[in-house]
Amino acid sequence: MTKENINVDFTMNTFDTSKMDMWTKEQWKEWVGDPEDNIGIQLLLINDTKFYLKVMGIYYNEETGDMFFGFDTQNKLDRDINIQFGKWEIDESINDLSHEKPQYMEKYSEIRGFQSFVKRTYLESWDTITIEISILDAETNLSIREFKFKIEKHLIQVF
Repeated sequence: MTKENINVDFTMNTFDTSKMDMWTKEQWKEWVGDPEDNIGIQLLLINDTKFYLKVMGIYYNEETGDMFFGFDTQNKLDRDINIQFGKWEIDESINDLSHEKPQYMEKYSEIRGFQSFVKRTYLESWDTITIEISILDAETNLSIREFKFKIEKHLIQVF
C-alpha cells in the first residue's frame, strides 16, 4: 500500500516585542487580539469522503516533559477502524508510537477528540513535525490507508 504524503503549511505571525514602546494603538490591538479569536493551533490534516483528521492543539507540559497533540477525527467509512500512530519526527527528534494502543472508532462516527504525546527533553520550538498514521480495519487489523503528514511552520513578522 502506498503511503499518502500530505504537506501542511502552518503560518504563524510573530511580533518584535523589543519595540513595544513604539507600537501604535492598532498594533497593540493586533498583539492582544480578541478573546474569541484565540483558537490556538488548529491544522486540518485531511477531510475527504473517508476520513477527517485535524490537529486541535499542541502544548508542552513542563512537569512531565511531554509534548501533547490534541486531535479531532471522524470515521466516515462503513466499518470500524483503529488509528495507529507510527513514527513521529519533530525536527531531528524521532519517536516511535507504533507500540501505543490505537484509537478505536466506530463506523460513521461523529467527530471525536483524543490526545497523544511524545517525550521532549526540554521545551523547544519546532519547525517541522512529521506524523505517520495507519488506518486499520478494526476487525482484521489490516491496513486501509497510510498517511505521512509533514507540518512545516513558517514565521511571518507582522511588525
